[in-house]
This record gives sequence, C-alpha cells and structure tokens, in this order.
Amino acid sequence: MNSEIEGLKAQQAELEARIKAAEKKVRDADLATVKELCKKHGFTHGMLKSSLAAGRNRKSKSDDSNS
Repeated sequence: MNSEIEGLKAQQAELEARIKAAEKKVRDADLATVKELCKKHGFTHGMLKSSLAAGRNRKSKSDDSNS
C-alpha cells in the first residue's frame, strides 16, 4: 500500500512540474504577443500604465554601490 502511495505522489510531482512548465510556456508566448503588438501600434508604458499590474521593485544603481 505504501509503495502505491509513493508512486502516486511521484506521479503527482511530475504532473505538477509539467503543469508549471506549460504555464510558463503559455505566459512567455503571451508576453511575446503583447510586446509585438505594443511595437506594432506604438504603445508606450504611459499609455498602458493604468492597465498594467504593478511590477517588481528594482534597485537603482546608487543602491547597489551602497551594499
């Protein structure tokens, strides 16, 4: 019984990894489409700012030199 459970847990881990990879692939393709359309129509960050989610916080170069 334990070996069956271990086998199923291994399958679950493999499926989760495959799902994560597939989601990343779709996300990357969608991002490429958005970038292509922005270039095609000349959209800028300012034009899309209200439609975009908040991005990551980047450190400025002056912050890096203080570390």
